[in-house]
Amino acid sequence: MPADSRVRSFSFFVILVSFVAIMAHTAMPTPIYAIYSKEFGLTTLQVTEVYAIYALGVIAALVAFNSLSNTLGRRPLLMIGLICSVASNLVFLNASSIAYLFAARLLTGLAAGVFMGTATVAAVEVAPHRFAKHSAVWATAANILGLGLGPVIGGLGTKFLDKPQDDLFLGHLALIAVLVVLLLTTREPLGRSDRVPFSWKEPKPPSENRLTYAGLTMIGVSGMATLGMLAGLTPHFLSSFYPDASGLAAGLVVGCGFGGSALAQFAFRRLTITRGLAAGVCVMSLGLLVLIGAMVFGSGVLYTSAALLTGLGQGLSIARSVQEISLKTSLSERVSAVNLYYVALYTGAAVPVIALAFIEKSFGLTTAGFAFCLFALAFAVIGVLQLGRAGIWRKEPAVDHLEAVRT
Repeated sequence: MPADSRVRSFSFFVILVSFVAIMAHTAMPTPIYAIYSKEFGLTTLQVTEVYAIYALGVIAALVAFNSLSNTLGRRPLLMIGLICSVASNLVFLNASSIAYLFAARLLTGLAAGVFMGTATVAAVEVAPHRFAKHSAVWATAANILGLGLGPVIGGLGTKFLDKPQDDLFLGHLALIAVLVVLLLTTREPLGRSDRVPFSWKEPKPPSENRLTYAGLTMIGVSGMATLGMLAGLTPHFLSSFYPDASGLAAGLVVGCGFGGSALAQFAFRRLTITRGLAAGVCVMSLGLLVLIGAMVFGSGVLYTSAALLTGLGQGLSIARSVQEISLKTSLSERVSAVNLYYVALYTGAAVPVIALAFIEKSFGLTTAGFAFCLFALAFAVIGVLQLGRAGIWRKEPAVDHLEAVRT
């Protein structure tokens, strides 16, 4: 293997592993919220607020650091993300009230927000030739795989560790320390000749293909909001079905959703963009209908099936969306377009979940969940119609790979 290819392969691997580690940390506390609820006397609404503050951190990072990687390079931004993750772990380890949880989750969101846009683009740009065609799929799969591993690790911790709220964050802190060292030895994806003087700009949609971009974003909001609901409220849904449900059970169910998303991105990575999007929307919509059935009949089996189906559908659609955005956006606009896409997704993940908690307080969990599913289905349908207006369903793109993105 040529030296350049070895360097690219190593850098690609480190970026993806770092991406998985950062995103796993965002979902790892989900099964631990039951412990915090007992220690700090948290209500369902407060748990939802702790989850939502993470999404606000994501959005803040995507907006604040939108233009910076085009000036400093991709690697310094990834280092900032790792440092935010270190700080988040330290705050979790010293948590003594809900205020600490808010601070820790905000830092977690900042770390994730830095990685979402920058790591996705960095992975595409540094990918060796054999991974170039599906590099965006690998990057988005790493994102979702981390989200799937996080609650499973958290659930296992609540089952087998005496103090999971300490041991899990210590372990993650050690992992991030190793990744900091490894990242320092990787290749910087953005050449000096491609860097531009710093001028802060808000994330913007690409200057071309905006109708397609809008449709992809609507579908993405539908899927991410559903996974956000699973991550934030699954312990409460399960406890309403099964009063003795454990943190491990909640972690495994949430893991089914995010794990299904990652599985779909790996297993079906050879599907073309159009076919992958169509299949993703269909499977995700089916999952939402099954989720309605789970809440109506109070079935944990249907709820778990719905989590898996919505995850599979979301994985198929988000991978193709990032692939399409990266392929059709110029180098100078690429990070901004991807960042705005994730801003929309995480706004969609936070706002409905907060609204769900308020509706649940007044009308009950089943009614709130039913309203949420209708919201997610409506966004998916609007996204499909937008893509139809853009003509994406009428023909396949002439080029369905990302080799050009790296040049």
